[in-house]
Amino acid sequence: MVLHHRTSKTVKSLREKCLECIADPTGLLSTSKYTKEVKKLGEDLYLVVFEWKKFGMKKRFEVAFKVIKGKDTVEYKSVEGTKYPFDMKFLLKPKDKDLLEITIDAQMKAGLMADLFGKKDYAEFIEELVDTGLVNLLSRMSAGHVKSGEVANCANCLLYDPVKKYCYYMRKQVEDPAKPICGGKGFISEKAVI
Repeated sequence: MVLHHRTSKTVKSLREKCLECIADPTGLLSTSKYTKEVKKLGEDLYLVVFEWKKFGMKKRFEVAFKVIKGKDTVEYKSVEGTKYPFDMKFLLKPKDKDLLEITIDAQMKAGLMADLFGKKDYAEFIEELVDTGLVNLLSRMSAGHVKSGEVANCANCLLYDPVKKYCYYMRKQVEDPAKPICGGKGFISEKAVI
């Protein structure tokens, strides 16, 4: 069985910077609670070890993949012979002058464990993997957090998706952007992108 999940995220970032960061899987994949290890094996070749826990069972998935960069895409493509084929493709498109839409298409062949974990668990795995990765990448791309005299407001934060009214830092919906649910703790000014 092949597990598949497609999602899209909207960020306030430059396409070139985003492509560059996504092309570094250590930055995108390393902060997830499901990731146990990310190791560079060679030029554009990586090994990631994921771990899922459910019903008191723990299963590790080792995936070797190559990073393939295109004009508006980055793909993590499993190398032949990897036990658990796992592919992620990122497509970046400008949404308007200040926003960038990232569409993520992910699939994994996890064998018998796919039947146990199922589509819902796989979707949560990919959403958490990408959300925590975006927080890490956008934090690294920023020159700093709150600018002098600037008040934390979700509408001005890099970690806020204005299309979905969603906070990547808290991984929750935001009712009122003027009242950040993180209390300003996760605020990264949109002006901080370098």
